[in-house]
Amino acid sequence: MDAFVWRREGPWWLEGSRAASAVASIPAPVTPVLASVPSRVASIVASAVIPASSTPVRCGELLCQHDSYARTLDTVVVSCEPKAAQEAAAKGKKKGGAEAVPAEQLWDVVLGNTVIFPEGGGQPSDCGTVGGVPCLRVDNVDGLAKHVLTAPLAPGTPVTVAVEWARREDHMAQHSTQHLVTAIALKKWGYETTSWGLGEQTSFLELGTPEFTSAQMMELETAANEAVKAGTPVTPSWHSVVAVNEGAVAGLRKSSKALPPSVTGPVRVVSFEGIDTNTCCGTHVQNTARLQAIKLLRVERVGNKGACRVHYVAGGRVVSYLGGVYERASALASRMNVPIESMLERYEENARKALEHEKASKALALEVVGLLAEGLLQRLTAGEKAVLVRRAAADADFVKALATALDETLAAKQALLLVVVGEGEGEGTFTLAGPPALVDVASGAVAQALDGRGGGKGGRYQGKCQKLAGASEALAAAVAALA
Repeated sequence: MDAFVWRREGPWWLEGSRAASAVASIPAPVTPVLASVPSRVASIVASAVIPASSTPVRCGELLCQHDSYARTLDTVVVSCEPKAAQEAAAKGKKKGGAEAVPAEQLWDVVLGNTVIFPEGGGQPSDCGTVGGVPCLRVDNVDGLAKHVLTAPLAPGTPVTVAVEWARREDHMAQHSTQHLVTAIALKKWGYETTSWGLGEQTSFLELGTPEFTSAQMMELETAANEAVKAGTPVTPSWHSVVAVNEGAVAGLRKSSKALPPSVTGPVRVVSFEGIDTNTCCGTHVQNTARLQAIKLLRVERVGNKGACRVHYVAGGRVVSYLGGVYERASALASRMNVPIESMLERYEENARKALEHEKASKALALEVVGLLAEGLLQRLTAGEKAVLVRRAAADADFVKALATALDETLAAKQALLLVVVGEGEGEGTFTLAGPPALVDVASGAVAQALDGRGGGKGGRYQGKCQKLAGASEALAAAVAALA
């Protein structure tokens, strides 16, 4: 039987020399590893005969790379071998798609052809099924598309391959958007795209410029959506390595990197008619109208690289993202008791009131500090060598202000101030203040009594503690240290 049967029209063949090369790279028979797998599985794999016509199509010329909209394919199993346990455990934790499966359940399966895209070009692998068996991902191993399955399939078995379409359609939209936005930014400002990332919710492309303004963002987004409305055709084609390296491919982006010696071709090139032509192995939409809409979200400056990341969503993600934003805005508006349209005004009003309250609170805190300090000064003047202040709540500014108000008296009387903050008898914070030499002498004993750790200089020792109940003991320890 033929190695595969297309479910969409379109010619395909392999040149004789490339077919021979593909046959030579088929994995060695799996017999040596059968001793480590169940006897039932061993008999399935060992007894199968690989048909002579089952030459696997190489990565770069897979059906999914000829026709990104082919969802299913009838083909044949070329080889099946258990995946190495260590490799399976490491790669089983992939991004998105199905969850990882225990290493002993994973199998590398090579098919005649596939509609499930292997990871490449910054685009994650597709998921799907092969003969009804879940395919977690596809790895490009030396040009062979190895399907990572959860169960073995005997070589020679006819199978139907099906791609998880929602994932494929989403990835195509994000990938094609990256190409489109990259081309526009390059033509408008000469900014190269240095990298890109396809995330589970949003994606980004990194432009080689340290600054990208909001006005440029708007201009770039408008131009991208104009291209979406134009419905520009997006088509793949295949060329020799020489043609690509020598720039003989019509319209090929000048910034395309020279191909390494390991690439023998044919080389896949993706063209956005009249906009961009570039080497690429990934899946793309048929025309830009399929992108539906593009929304540029924000710019993130990558200072150490002198670059800017432009985060975006496209295709179905635009509606999903808008829906999520609206839900969160609605919930916030409900809590603020205003319509969504009035949220900003209400926020600004609340921010102004909060600032006023903060100022009033600080003024009251200073009054409390003054009253506390007055009483503590009297005790210090009366001869107490250490005084304790306990507060259920107090911020660092409050404690600092109190210690500062007593600094002169503490120095004159050679005394210490201990402030402990926290509710209950457990966790809290503490500050020991006074002349630096005295603080250095007493800090260890105070920290030990409070079951705490801290540090400081210049007459201050502060930290966290686990035993607020030891405050009185800490005060006594401070007094004893001064004796």
